[in-house]
Amino acid sequence: NSDGIATAPAQPSSASTAIAYSKMAFLIACVGEFIRNLGYRAIQCGNDTALSIPLAIDAGLGALGRSGLLITPEYGPRVRICKVFTDLPLKSDIPNSKFIEIVDKTCRDCYKCADACENGAITKEREPSFKGDSSSNNPGIRKYYVNVEKCFEFWVENSGDCGNCIAVCPFSKINKSITPSEFWNKI
Repeated sequence: NSDGIATAPAQPSSASTAIAYSKMAFLIACVGEFIRNLGYRAIQCGNDTALSIPLAIDAGLGALGRSGLLITPEYGPRVRICKVFTDLPLKSDIPNSKFIEIVDKTCRDCYKCADACENGAITKEREPSFKGDSSSNNPGIRKYYVNVEKCFEFWVENSGDCGNCIAVCPFSKINKSITPSEFWNKI
């Protein structure tokens, strides 16, 4: 919800995020059950079991931004992602290299998310690094690392999540709203 996220870090932003996660849980349960009803195995996962963003990038859904979030062509970083592991034969996709290049170039020169981060969790280094910024990072991949401990510390101080980085991201301005029927027709 772009209107909710625009209020970050106020409580309407947290409510918007909570609603998205609730809908995600419902959606993933439906998809998993649908696949099982077709006779295949399905293991639904939210933010567990495997790293969602690398899988989403490999599936061609978007690119990794400076904020450490998936940025999609349609919705920018205003997405919540989950996954279903299955043996259902599916057509595979490939990373969207053209969009990845656009995000890489934009994030290299844009510091809006880092400037908006009240706890300094998002790096202001111009170039991505192979070194993690906190004990929760998995170093060894060239990217912009986010100090998630600092980020979570702000959530605790704020009594809710933040979303400043999402609200100010230039990619958040893409396709501001989608109707429920448009959403369901996309999946």
